[in-house]
Amino acid sequence: MYFSQLRNFILCFSLLSLITSSAYAASGDLLSVNYTVFIQIVIFLIAIYILNKLVFKPFINLVDRRDMLTRGAIEEAHELEDKVKALIEEYDVKLNEARAFAVEERNKLIQEGQSVAQEIIGEARNETGALLDEAKVKLEADTKEIKDKLKNDIDGLATDIASKVMGKEVRN
Repeated sequence: MYFSQLRNFILCFSLLSLITSSAYAASGDLLSVNYTVFIQIVIFLIAIYILNKLVFKPFINLVDRRDMLTRGAIEEAHELEDKVKALIEEYDVKLNEARAFAVEERNKLIQEGQSVAQEIIGEARNETGALLDEAKVKLEADTKEIKDKLKNDIDGLATDIASKVMGKEVRN
């Protein structure tokens, strides 16, 4: 609609300019002021008014609208950026909490493992101590049994040795 009105205006303006310029060219004196100057001023003012209505105001409105939309988009982008920053900070906080929890759990598991290892080592020491005591008792019993056996055999051996050294039989 605006373009058809603009086209009609340009056509009318061109015709009026042609008429005034041909009348002015026919007058012969190029520097003299005559009635065509007033017609040109009127045509210029009408052209300014029509261009303002058909071109300038719609263009300014379009630029203003685009500027508002752009500002809105920029503000929305800033809001989204702030939301993203907040989400990243929240993510970092939760990640740090998870890391701290994992470290605590790892330390607990290490402590539990160490206590279980200490229990196992203690049990092994107790079992080893019991086995050593058992072995000592058995060794002492075996030693006593061997000593008793040797005491009985010592008299016989002493008699045999004495008989051999003396060359005759010795009796107890």
